[in-house]
Amino acid sequence: MKALKVIGAIVVALIGAWYLFEDYWYRKAIPENIGLSYRISITSDSGLREGCGTAVYKLGGKTAEAIKEQGVKFFEESGQARGHSDRYYTYGEWMETPRDDWTRSENWSYELLCGGSIGGSLYDDIVESGRTGGSYYSFKDEAVLMVIPDKKLVVFSHNG
Repeated sequence: MKALKVIGAIVVALIGAWYLFEDYWYRKAIPENIGLSYRISITSDSGLREGCGTAVYKLGGKTAEAIKEQGVKFFEESGQARGHSDRYYTYGEWMETPRDDWTRSENWSYELLCGGSIGGSLYDDIVESGRTGGSYYSFKDEAVLMVIPDKKLVVFSHNG
């Protein structure tokens, strides 16, 4: 019985460590001036060399207000991921929604659903925000980052 408790404790510790590492890895991919609050959802599917996934965070209230005041100008300082200095983690031009390629959810649902479901209502909120104005997005190699100030969400999706 004691061995089962030890094994159980080890398993719980490993799951907790993975949870923290995964959160840390995704946070590093988001520019520093985009204030993050807590993790809402992370789904991922990783292979030996390639993987895909989606991380959704709560946007910090002060950041949401600054974005609402400044619009796309807020993102002029959002070109580089907070935890990386290489070009692979450099974002391109920030644009306001609606996205032309997001008029139908099936055009980009794979990006959001790779690695597992992020939940129906959260998925619907993200898709609807891509179809309407007031949100902002940018691309980097093999990823897209979307900030939804009205819903206070940050969505990072990668495939590669």
